Amino acid sequence: MTTILRDRRPPDPSGDPDSTPPVAVVRHLLDQVPVRAPSLIVTVWGDTISAHDCPVWLGSLIHLLRDFGLNERVVRTAVYRLQKDNWLQGRQAGRRSFYDLAPSGRRRSDAAHPTIYRPGHRTCDENWLLLMTTALPPRQAERLKQELIWMGFGTPAAGIFLHPDMDTTEVRALLHDQDLAGQVTMMHASADARSEPAALRQLVRDAWNLSALETGYSDFLRLFMPVMTSIRQDGPLGNRDAFVVRTLLIHEFRRVTLRDPSLPPAVLGQDWPGEVARKLSAELYRAVHDAATRHAMAVLQTADGGLPPPRATYYDRYGGLGRGDAA
Repeated sequence: MTTILRDRRPPDPSGDPDSTPPVAVVRHLLDQVPVRAPSLIVTVWGDTISAHDCPVWLGSLIHLLRDFGLNERVVRTAVYRLQKDNWLQGRQAGRRSFYDLAPSGRRRSDAAHPTIYRPGHRTCDENWLLLMTTALPPRQAERLKQELIWMGFGTPAAGIFLHPDMDTTEVRALLHDQDLAGQVTMMHASADARSEPAALRQLVRDAWNLSALETGYSDFLRLFMPVMTSIRQDGPLGNRDAFVVRTLLIHEFRRVTLRDPSLPPAVLGQDWPGEVARKLSAELYRAVHDAATRHAMAVLQTADGGLPPPRATYYDRYGGLGRGDAA
């Protein structure tokens, strides 16, 4: 866990006043959200840097992450670990190091985007995908289990994984990356119309920790609803605060929603907080994305100078973002 900034901040090149502390609602958010450097860097790359399609100078990334309480040593160590884990890849240009997503990191990031940034509940045809990993050695099985849970699979029994609506292309790519192609049995199934709904609900309860998911969404609402309320009442945030909010918003929403398989509404109940959290995520993202992009473009550096504008597909997130002057 890192030390979170609580008062003065380093000078900001993006146009906001130098050494200005974050506004109260953003300062409270920083105090409430503990961040691990590798995970936060994955969020920054997936949400911000990947939209610009270019490697960035490590020194500028270090500067960008100071507002989250991450010092230079912590960032360098985290980047090194992410490179070892095939999330990032680097190259030298003189005395400077530049980093971008590695192929496997890009695949994982791109696969997560439709889940994170979709505008509403995913339509589920209940074509269940079933994986059996019982033939794998324990170490390989545990490594694969962590990735499958991250993708939203449930585990109704040891070595059995279940998902209501998963693209097999993503699963095959994962198995290929882990050298497990041909060692995992993959099948499709559908619930019999004559089966008791209660039995399916019990299977879901056994396979997924829905209580943890529900708590995660409720905590997300508790953290970010005050930020949205503040913007509605007091107006837009400055560039710097907007970047902090956008990053922590996706950091926390990603953590919960990537473990959510978008189960059929019939098994979730009427008070499920997932869709309320998604609506808040979309509204707050739209409110801060332009100012946040201005800050990132002012701070991050490439081998050719400043960060270029985001690619056009960036504006497809959450069903469509308004185009301000960041581009």
